[in-house]
Amino acid sequence: MGSEVEVDLAALKCWVDEFVQNVQRPSCVLLVGAMGAGKTQFVKFFIEALNGEVPASPTFAIHHRYQTDLGDVDHVDLYRLEDEADLESVGFWDLFAQQQGLLLVEWAELLNFKSYPKHWERHLIELTAVSETHRKLSYRKL
Repeated sequence: MGSEVEVDLAALKCWVDEFVQNVQRPSCVLLVGAMGAGKTQFVKFFIEALNGEVPASPTFAIHHRYQTDLGDVDHVDLYRLEDEADLESVGFWDLFAQQQGLLLVEWAELLNFKSYPKHWERHLIELTAVSETHRKLSYRKL
């Protein structure tokens, strides 16, 4: 079952704060949306909600790991992904060996959703710009 809401920045932060409290490990949060839709802002709010260090967009590094009060959170940005060899080189598939893993994936649609492990909870979040200040957030559990 899914949901859809329109949010401004403050409402997005509130939504993420509540969402974080309900995410079970192991989980991957699949973030989909055009450039500037708010995927990196979502990640920032997510990490902040767990009292972690403020993240930067990993677009140029592909993978970042953040330490939070509830354990490590991995953040992968697939935007610059050229092929599956890039995933191998950053140890992407190894991340799923973690028993209590939590993975945030920006540009998740660049990899077939069926590729993500079925034994992990998979949360699909799509962000769409409605205006300069508002986004439509669509959520469903895969």
